[in-house]
Amino acid sequence: MNGKRSIEQNNLLIESLKRYEDKLLIVPPSRREWTWISSFNFAYSLLLTVGGGFKVPATIGSQIFAVFYCLFGIPLFYSTLALIVYRLVSPVLKWQFLTRSRRFLLILFIFGCFILWTLLIGICLYYQVLNNDFWLSILHAFTGSLTVQIPSPVQITTCGILFLNFAATISVSFLLLILLVSLSVFFPKELLLQETERAVEEKLERLTPPPKFQVIVDEAGESKLTTA
Repeated sequence: MNGKRSIEQNNLLIESLKRYEDKLLIVPPSRREWTWISSFNFAYSLLLTVGGGFKVPATIGSQIFAVFYCLFGIPLFYSTLALIVYRLVSPVLKWQFLTRSRRFLLILFIFGCFILWTLLIGICLYYQVLNNDFWLSILHAFTGSLTVQIPSPVQITTCGILFLNFAATISVSFLLLILLVSLSVFFPKELLLQETERAVEEKLERLTPPPKFQVIVDEAGESKLTTA
């Protein structure tokens, strides 16, 4: 009986020390090493504008490189992601039955998918990464989805940060999709989402060569015009 009680007390003490270390934000030496995964996380986090957490480049040259990497990489990353989303969704937005009111409903549907996806990220973080705080997991999920700096990156493992980065990319795609559908409601012509039948016919006329005719004279001396 005493042995079981002693084990419970030790487990309680270990759990209390772990929570105390989390509040102090103590970073173990292994978390400060530049491994391949941690370096990828740092570069990916800079592109997502969520930051690299407690890990920063040590030398001046690497810090200058990180600045120029952000200046050129962030616009290129988001413009590429927006172009991919546009290419995927533009054929759907050209459907004739997708009226303006239905596009508003589509915006609400995508926003609901974004909320559900973020909650799913929070649940995965709770069961796989942060096993002691559900609401902290939800907070990490929403701040990561909105590309905001993670409040406490020390509590998340390297694989957890990698998972958050990939999940945040999908979340940003949802937000870009909402923006694109919203723009298609008010500026369809600017997005080249409206093509009239006359414009299509003119394109076909330019591509189709004109028909050729020839004159045929019969035995009676009468001429007839026929296509070649």
